[in-house]
Amino acid sequence: MEQVPLLVLGTGVDGLATALCLAHQGFPVQVLDRGPDPAVEDDPALTGSTLLRPPATRVLHGLGLLDPLLGRTLELQRLVHLDAGTGQPLRKVELGENVRARFGYPVLVVARQELRRALAAACARDEMISVRYDSRLTGVEDIGDAALVTLEGGEEWRAEALVGADGASSRVRALLDGGAGALSPTFVVRRGTVAATAGEPAQPELQVWSSPALQVTRVPSPDGGADVTFVTRADLPPAEREWIVSRLDPEVRRTVSGVATREPDQVVAHQRPLPRWTRHRLTVVGAAAQPLLPHAGEDEDQALLDAHALGAAFDRSDGRILPGLEGYEALRAAARAACAAKVAEFAALAHAEGLTRRLRDRLWAREAVDEVAEIVGEP
Repeated sequence: MEQVPLLVLGTGVDGLATALCLAHQGFPVQVLDRGPDPAVEDDPALTGSTLLRPPATRVLHGLGLLDPLLGRTLELQRLVHLDAGTGQPLRKVELGENVRARFGYPVLVVARQELRRALAAACARDEMISVRYDSRLTGVEDIGDAALVTLEGGEEWRAEALVGADGASSRVRALLDGGAGALSPTFVVRRGTVAATAGEPAQPELQVWSSPALQVTRVPSPDGGADVTFVTRADLPPAEREWIVSRLDPEVRRTVSGVATREPDQVVAHQRPLPRWTRHRLTVVGAAAQPLLPHAGEDEDQALLDAHALGAAFDRSDGRILPGLEGYEALRAAARAACAAKVAEFAALAHAEGLTRRLRDRLWAREAVDEVAEIVGEP
């Protein structure tokens, strides 16, 4: 049996960032993942680009990764939100220098694979971190004063603290209990890409189209073209979805033309938050802590903030396991719940109908609404 002080399950953005944040505070970390080394093979689940808002870019700066990544990112200059049926603008928010001047860091677009490779390379360079890929998990047990992880072939790992960074279907989250149950309708998510036209520069504009039945998000890619997320209500039969798409604004139809008929990538709903984030020696980060609806693109942001908070909590506790885990819960549980509620509220507004929809349009048109702070995730 292998024995380690800190064990992280998963080498997505959440798991690798967690390992780095703990190691930067002087704690040795072991990471296990079923997938391949990103230096050798990309993770097929990490497609497309993601938004990194100022709180997340600040974390990357603290890890020494922001400057090396800048050449492979695109700084977002504005958000344009439109009605999916008519194409009429609902709001336009200038970001770019406004965000830099106000919050000190930009809103960046980065390919998920690029971000993961940068984190994996930093982990490989850090002598406090050991990562094992191609390690398939078969069991996780909470044994009170430790956690026990079993791999294929019967190999066992005993950890003084176990961090679940193993995604929305996390085994560690299941042990923490109480989070099951949807608080929203179920949505189907499809993702795809729009190729760049020859000679076309990357456009630093995020476009979002909303209607009662669907939302389309077009995120510009640093390499040109764009990544498209197409979200529809799960209760829409295929024929009705096709009819709705046929009646969309022409620009929206062009955007989703190669995505609308694809098999869904995810079926998601707003989940109840965990009543407790820690149990004995277990805790969770990223999507394992709380899966988020895709409407606001918060996944990687929240994963990086979770990782930073866990490292800070262990630093404040002088490396003591239980105070470190309790401190992490105190730092992040309320903030995470608030973020999840904000995303769910935005999803409800995006799909609003009738009077609520008209009131939403008036709200978004008001200059008094601080949309920059709302979008970048700062108070």
